[in-house]
Amino acid sequence: MIKDGIKIVQVKNSEEGIEACKKLLYEMVSKSAVLFLSGGSTPKTLYEILAKDGKLNAGAVAMVDERFGEKWYEDSNELMIKNTQLLSFLQKSNTEFYPILQNENIEDTAMQYDETARYLFNYFQKSVAILGIGADGHTAGIPAIEEISQKILNDKFSLVDFYDDKESFYKQRITLTFLGLSKIDQIIVMVFGKDKKKALQFMFKTGSIAQIPARFLIQKEISSKVTLITDQNIK
Repeated sequence: MIKDGIKIVQVKNSEEGIEACKKLLYEMVSKSAVLFLSGGSTPKTLYEILAKDGKLNAGAVAMVDERFGEKWYEDSNELMIKNTQLLSFLQKSNTEFYPILQNENIEDTAMQYDETARYLFNYFQKSVAILGIGADGHTAGIPAIEEISQKILNDKFSLVDFYDDKESFYKQRITLTFLGLSKIDQIIVMVFGKDKKKALQFMFKTGSIAQIPARFLIQKEISSKVTLITDQNIK
């Protein structure tokens, strides 16, 4: 099924969706590709399965976004990925992993990761990313907070940016920007659970990207690169 240019893979549940995502990754990712991983609860099981299978054959693995703090702090996406044993597999297979946190301040960390992203996009022939969509319509680390997302949207230079919103659950984040996401060749979006139904409805509804960052994915120049795997009915 194709909707607004996006290829949609309809699955019965998250287990079937994770299996579909895994198969796509094995088809898309090779030693000439860099794979960008998102944080959050949705892809955690996928990373555990990838580690257990031991078949992922990426040239390098990097991150889409990170909750800022000290390296390996309890809420970091990097620690979550480590706990799935995926980092151990990457080390054993001599696959370079590029984390975001370096025990620097948030501005310097974002600047350094921007340089890393530029290197990865230039060095590897192909890039693949795994994204999710939050119940509020955010994607990557770009929040459904219009003021912040509009600033990121207006930035036509940075591939990586940071923000500090202590009043929301996002708090401090470092993330690929909309421009950074636009550099990715193939994007797999995993959306499971009834709590994401409204987010998908908002995503496919015409409106401001700054209000619903997931609307970025249905833009003409982006949608052809996107595969959405979901257990929710899309009309």
